[in-house]
Amino acid sequence: MKLYGHKNKRSFNTLKIRLALAEAGAAYEYVPVDLDAGENKRPEFLRVNPHGKIPVLVDGDFALPESNAILWYVGERFPDARLLLPAEGLDAGAPASQSRARTLQWIEFAASIYSYYTDALGDGDQRNPALAEAALGRMARSVGVLETVLATREWVAGPAYSLADVANVSILFALKRKLLADPTSAAPHVAAWYDRATARASWKSAMG
Repeated sequence: MKLYGHKNKRSFNTLKIRLALAEAGAAYEYVPVDLDAGENKRPEFLRVNPHGKIPVLVDGDFALPESNAILWYVGERFPDARLLLPAEGLDAGAPASQSRARTLQWIEFAASIYSYYTDALGDGDQRNPALAEAALGRMARSVGVLETVLATREWVAGPAYSLADVANVSILFALKRKLLADPTSAAPHVAAWYDRATARASWKSAMG
């Protein structure tokens, strides 16, 4: 397999896939793509993804863009890593279909935080202060939702680590790096979960 991703391997959408692959113990080649240099618009890359976006996972003749689709594929592709995508109900008595849907719910939740994050940071002179302030408020609310959920269970989607944790710990990592204030400072359950998630061997591997 090959993963085409950001030249900064800790960029959110790249990091979460590298973290999932590390959790699955998957072997792959990492291909950094320099967006500033326009490498994603070159013919050789457009043959991989005509949309010209990263990340893209290539598995044999199968090329898959869109980070959340890639996360789900990794979970399906490596069923032995059952912590990623549950083959059985995460909660007692819950069918696997519900647990998998719950996992997907929280993957999408992390994606929504990312959309607020990009609005909050803006882009130099193009930054809209009012939009940024509103986005910061939405991010704080999202962290509050996580705080409520993690007060009742160890991991985001249930009692077991899953792709839901992969996605959310990756965006929290981005927030902690880029924002002036640590978003977990007023959320002790989120902070404790973050520490658990980043203590895993897969996280240490993804940080390498």
